[in-house]
Amino acid sequence: MIRIACILSIAVAACSTGRDVGAPHHPDLSLTKLALEAEGGSKLFRSYQPNGPVLWSQGWTWKLDLTGVAWDRSNTATVITPRHVVMAAHYTRKVGQKLVFHDRTGKRHARTVERIISFKDRGVGGDVAVGLLDSPLPASIRTYPLPALGEQDGASLVGAVALVTEQKRSLYFHQIGSVYSQGLVFRFDSRISSNRRKHLVAGDSGHPSFLLSKGELVLLETHTGGGPGSGPFYGSRLVQKQIERIVEELDPKYSVRTISIDKRALDEAETGREAMPKPPPRPAQASPQPAPPSNSGTPRRPRPRVVRPPEEPTSTP
Repeated sequence: MIRIACILSIAVAACSTGRDVGAPHHPDLSLTKLALEAEGGSKLFRSYQPNGPVLWSQGWTWKLDLTGVAWDRSNTATVITPRHVVMAAHYTRKVGQKLVFHDRTGKRHARTVERIISFKDRGVGGDVAVGLLDSPLPASIRTYPLPALGEQDGASLVGAVALVTEQKRSLYFHQIGSVYSQGLVFRFDSRISSNRRKHLVAGDSGHPSFLLSKGELVLLETHTGGGPGSGPFYGSRLVQKQIERIVEELDPKYSVRTISIDKRALDEAETGREAMPKPPPRPAQASPQPAPPSNSGTPRRPRPRVVRPPEEPTSTP
């Protein structure tokens, strides 16, 4: 009877919340498909209060686990290990300030920022800072892996649709327009409805963007630039190595996880590249004209001018 009562109490709790209390896992989920077909609003929360429990929205956004993002203030942070977060170096929390996370049940988990080391502090370029929390977060708060590209490079992701977050706790979809050694630039994809895209502004800095691989969100970028968005590319080995060094310096008991991007995401990126507008062809280069004669050397003899005398008028008979 005791066992039956326990089972019933768990069932009642699940029904009363109407939510999946575990982290979602949808291996067949596609960001491109969500961007083109998802219905309903894009807000993450039905109600949000940083100092208490929250209610997550139950639409398409519920399929994506965003518990590892601190939504309590615009200068956010994203969890990469239970004790480490990444932030935009130009828009960090201060040491001693709290970061507030909420798990899938809506329960609040607050941690204090104990230390911060930015790339600039280590003499490296990039708008990235790594923060150390005063104590580890529980397993109910998602830690996000970084992309492991292997033999691929960043160019293989150009054209992919990414999940983009912002300060008002809504989700949008932008297309990867270009990737360079340590950075990434988004563009607006004309295939995606305008209400699924956002012009990023001041206050959105540091908010993360993600790809989906094997049903798991993979940290792609944190915003530095506005408009469609741009920022450090977390698939870059240069960026990853610097983050790994700082993580080890702050607390060597933890390490950053990386996962490969699955074939579905790479295929969708290729399809996206094919749909991107092609740059106009360069105008054909004119045939080279013969060089004018040089003025150096012996001067050319002037051509004599021939003056003809005027003809006499003829008399009319």
